[in-house]
Amino acid sequence: MSDILVRIKNSIAEKKKADVAQSDLKKWGLRGIQLRPYQLDGVHWLTQCLKNQQGCILGDEMGLGKTCQTISLLVYMSGALRKKGPFLVLSPLSVLENWRNELESFAPSLTVLVYNGDKERRTEIQQEANSQDFHVLLTTYELCLKDASFLKRWKWKVLVVDEAHRLKNQNSLLHKTLTEFFVGFRVLLTGTPIQNNLQELYSLLSFIQPNIFIPEDTDSFVNSYSDVQTAELQSILEPFLLRRVKSQVAVDLPKKTELVVYHGMSALQKKYYKAVLMKDLEAFGNDQGSKTRLLNILMNLRKCVDHPYLFDGVEPEPFEMGEHLIEASGKLCLLDSMLTFLHKGNYSHSS
Repeated sequence: MSDILVRIKNSIAEKKKADVAQSDLKKWGLRGIQLRPYQLDGVHWLTQCLKNQQGCILGDEMGLGKTCQTISLLVYMSGALRKKGPFLVLSPLSVLENWRNELESFAPSLTVLVYNGDKERRTEIQQEANSQDFHVLLTTYELCLKDASFLKRWKWKVLVVDEAHRLKNQNSLLHKTLTEFFVGFRVLLTGTPIQNNLQELYSLLSFIQPNIFIPEDTDSFVNSYSDVQTAELQSILEPFLLRRVKSQVAVDLPKKTELVVYHGMSALQKKYYKAVLMKDLEAFGNDQGSKTRLLNILMNLRKCVDHPYLFDGVEPEPFEMGEHLIEASGKLCLLDSMLTFLHKGNYSHSS
């Protein structure tokens, strides 16, 4: 038995399934959502991890509701344990607004402070954070790194890192910076926790449980488990990692049907598609005389068939909303026609 496995067995208490029902979560402040049975099981697992250890990885496949399960954990802590925070949630900028909307919709009892904007705006938010109570501070990785000295002032009850594969490198600045924060419990969210690269997985494990997954033991872990099947590895790591896929838990969902629809390109797309193939750099000159560098033909062809405005200098200036945004792309013309048809036929709710 490896040293790591011994440490796992000696350090983690056996989990007893908690009775956390939808009615309990509603009583504690969860609103606007009915959790599915597997999501409730996920909340049970999170609450047990909270009781027994330093952190965990919720590795459900994309689309199974990692966000709502995590918000339910914060509601549990606030309502059942009377721990009102502060909670720190880090996410990519692309989903920051989605996090804010779901926190406000599902947990209206929690005050959410969105830490975003330019330097002047962030200074205002810092003053607001220092003078007013909040439960959740929501921000991006980039701003966390930029303003780490400010965020280190708090003793965070929970740290949630969405798209946590950003921590797959133990030597990354984000990994090193976050380990300097005072955090009671760490929750990593990722839809791809177990892949061929065991070194990256170990980096995530060492972040949530540094006393068990000692950074210096990376090579030992990789060598010990390089030939272990994924299911067996998941079983070994069950105290720290919950990984479920749609085929296992969402059996009531209909099977996905894929339909490929072919559609031609617009005249503008044809022009630039030809220019890419012919490496005609002059076609991409903008008013400033700068040229688009066509270093990757395939990438640029893909951009072209998506929308020609993805190239600098192609979209008319100044920017104006209008049908030209649709008409410039054959794909958007097709999508516009399909959505118009579905809307007229009242298919939007069922689709």
